Amino acid sequence: MNPYFQYSGGMIPALLLLVALFFLFVFLPVSLVADAFSKLGLTPAQGVLMLIAILLGRMINIPVHTSERLVVVSTPRTVRFGVDEGGRPVRFEEEGESELKKQIFAINVGGFLMPLLLSVTFIIRQHMIFQAGGVYPWIGFVMLMVAAGCYAMAKPDPFTGMRIPLVLPALITFLCVYFFVPPEYRPVAAYVAGTMGAVLGGNLIPLLVPRFRNRVGTQMVSIGGPGTFGGVFVAGILSVLLA
Repeated sequence: MNPYFQYSGGMIPALLLLVALFFLFVFLPVSLVADAFSKLGLTPAQGVLMLIAILLGRMINIPVHTSERLVVVSTPRTVRFGVDEGGRPVRFEEEGESELKKQIFAINVGGFLMPLLLSVTFIIRQHMIFQAGGVYPWIGFVMLMVAAGCYAMAKPDPFTGMRIPLVLPALITFLCVYFFVPPEYRPVAAYVAGTMGAVLGGNLIPLLVPRFRNRVGTQMVSIGGPGTFGGVFVAGILSVLLA
């Protein structure tokens, strides 16, 4: 007997469940992001647009350097179907061929370029509106702490480049901002130091070290891409909310 699923709770409870799931997984995260960006001077609509742009930008990588280092790139296995001499359907699998290609370094739009542009925008706004030149030392201090922590925990990944724990940048950012940074500087310091510190310590600095770089076997090494994007995104949003 094949297993099956039967729901007998009624239409109204089912609709309430769908509404609850929508609120939990769609509306609540979007509202949190909008709230975080509102602390940085954006309207809720601008915050939602930034969220969409960052998520879409995650899929875009801009090549900036082609290395002379060669890496092994395997083509995917191909599967085709046919018939044998007796007319019976047969499945044929062919292993992909491997070839050597030069390693390409790129910057991820959603995980590096947009957080960088937003960080510059928030710093300029903070300085022009509040005349807050004193924010720079605090940003530098927190960024140094985040970068050091991410560098200590960064691991080379043969498929994605460098990988860091998801919540590590946000946790370090929150602790440093909450205990050391004056309240009027906290939102900007949290976003700038959290995102840029994660990229520096999780991607840029390790890739400058040969013992890390030589263990990365993927052809496309994306700064702020897979392995780091989640840490950058969570640090930028969660640390601002908690600050």
